[in-house]
Amino acid sequence: MTSIDVFPLLPGERPTTVADAIAGSSAEFVVWLAEGDSLGDLAPVAELIAASPEADVVYADEWSGPGRHRTHLRRPDFSPERLRNQFYFGRAVFYRREFLQRIGGISTSHPGAEDYELALRASRTARSVLHLPVALYEPLAGSTAPLDDEAVESTRRALQEHLDETGGGRVVTVGRDGVHDTRRPVIGTPLVSVVIPTRGGYDAHAGGTGSYLLNAIESIVERSTYTNLEFVIVVDGVAEPSVLNELERLLGDRLVLVPWRKPFNFSEKINAGVVRARGEFVLILNDDVRVLTPDWIESLLALAQLPGAGMSGAMLYYEDDSIQHAGHAYYEGDASHIGLDTPRGDPGPLSGYRVEREVSGVTAACAMMPTAVFHEVGGLSNLLPGNFNDVDLCMKVTWLGHDIYWTPHAELYHYESKTRDASVHEFEVFMAWTRWGFRMNDHRYWPYPHSRTPTPAPNSAW
Repeated sequence: MTSIDVFPLLPGERPTTVADAIAGSSAEFVVWLAEGDSLGDLAPVAELIAASPEADVVYADEWSGPGRHRTHLRRPDFSPERLRNQFYFGRAVFYRREFLQRIGGISTSHPGAEDYELALRASRTARSVLHLPVALYEPLAGSTAPLDDEAVESTRRALQEHLDETGGGRVVTVGRDGVHDTRRPVIGTPLVSVVIPTRGGYDAHAGGTGSYLLNAIESIVERSTYTNLEFVIVVDGVAEPSVLNELERLLGDRLVLVPWRKPFNFSEKINAGVVRARGEFVLILNDDVRVLTPDWIESLLALAQLPGAGMSGAMLYYEDDSIQHAGHAYYEGDASHIGLDTPRGDPGPLSGYRVEREVSGVTAACAMMPTAVFHEVGGLSNLLPGNFNDVDLCMKVTWLGHDIYWTPHAELYHYESKTRDASVHEFEVFMAWTRWGFRMNDHRYWPYPHSRTPTPAPNSAW
């Protein structure tokens, strides 16, 4: 049976005060508790460790709230990119004693941020970091306090050290509430091919130029700070000549027009556009969007450049400023958008709408991919012409071992299928769920119950 030593901290003590006791322990794993906090039955921890001999770090869920009103605070599985934005491990963190000693133990040079700095450092070399989805830890009521000035500075240094050791980046802000803004760097200035399928007409409710497509292009050209772009517009034969003329005026030699004369098929149109794309990265984009954040391309590109990355996605809002998309959730046999219909500015469960993080999937209304990965997975399925083709794409990307990321720093309005028939066809549901139904309960990165009953989410042109 796995042995675990528990070290309670006394009033005023920091984790470093138990360092000598840990060094003298003979247990396989150690954990320390803040003053007044308590742990439940350790048997589930021991069972997980016994079944996972390479585990060096294990963290568990917590109880939140007072007494009988307490709730299970669920945490995601190990998410290295999310960890650089918040210490989501919580306080029930178990370390293999030998591993802890080997990496230098608890730091004395990061006062107020010892636990977070250790988690970041451990995550860089641990053979395995495991999440136990059991509410095991119960903090003393009111024991969580905002970071003080010393802890803020220690956290800033720990984050910058971590970024420097894991590919680079910068610390933009350190939040006293434990939610931080750190950014990965864009490496070089690779060409990004923006692939947009469109009818190329005028739209009764578009406002502005009267064309959702032209409004989208104008917002990209006027707002974006990243300029090494080409625009591959897959346009129907019914397109208005004046719309095409305006595209040429706005984009000049960055415009690549791909004529389309077949019936509508979002997947096939995107595939046709990517074939013509020259960029190292492709940005699949709906024609009914409007850019809000100037550095949206950089935010998506920095994540799409990470080792092993397959896709990155954005924060999308409806016209009424409610959230449309903060990632995909595949939950109890359904696919849905994380954050759907939540008011803009809501932090989300465990502040999940505020941090860059791993996700199981993203909408193809705005998704960046390394072009090589797009070709590797075979692009979008022509058998899914209007809906769920991005669910299928994400499933293929992760099935082949690539990671998918989402960022709140790329923000756009999405006017939700304003330029196409948004009907969901029975054959599309059958096709997607027959192929991937066995993976439609993937809650590694978003384990929280939905605020509303999940409904099948249509895809790309949603």
